[in-house]
Amino acid sequence: MAKPVLLVHGAFTGSWEWDKVIAELEQRGIRAGTVDLPSRGPDGTLERDAQAVRDALKAFDEPAVLVGHSYGGAVITRASVDNDGVAHLVYVCAALPQAGESVSDLLGRDPEPQGDLAAALEPREDGTATLGREAARETMLNDATDEQAAPVLDKMGPHALGTLGETAAGLGWQQHPTTYVIALQDKMFSVALQHEFASHADTVIEVDAGHAPMLTQPAEIAEAIAAAAS
Repeated sequence: MAKPVLLVHGAFTGSWEWDKVIAELEQRGIRAGTVDLPSRGPDGTLERDAQAVRDALKAFDEPAVLVGHSYGGAVITRASVDNDGVAHLVYVCAALPQAGESVSDLLGRDPEPQGDLAAALEPREDGTATLGREAARETMLNDATDEQAAPVLDKMGPHALGTLGETAAGLGWQQHPTTYVIALQDKMFSVALQHEFASHADTVIEVDAGHAPMLTQPAEIAEAIAAAAS
């Protein structure tokens, strides 16, 4: 029997980004859930995001596969520390920090930087920011058709900026089996940086997609998750 799956979204999106993958997992007989992170609002912090994930894991009656995308990689890294509700971690072109590193640190040391994220952000007075529509199209959805991209761009929203500078206390990927999915057309985290992240994983999978492969290659992402859940 396959283990259940909890899917954690990245910055500027929401649990909806996993809808296509959930449909694929259901076809494979795998139970999947999502969580909307507090960092979608001004009161969000990395620790609150991690706690939301811990709470969501309690809904399962057995250890689950915990999947994170982009910023969500930092969240699952923290949420999985000393957590026996986690069976396996899957990072989908996601931040995989070392001790004392934030997502901003990871972007800052990318050996092949893909662009200036800070310049693409549109800050708001409440401490959140949105990602400009054109920048989002170029950095997250570069491999998507216009038909695929339009509804995603319409749904994208704010993210609490402070979370990008917060460091995770503890490294769950040192405690659990880990899969890393490298997106070969990613314009947010370079392939070189993803390979560094993947060097800490037990299993490495490559998909020919941009930074949102769950939207453009959902079957491939579901297959990677299903392998971890089996």
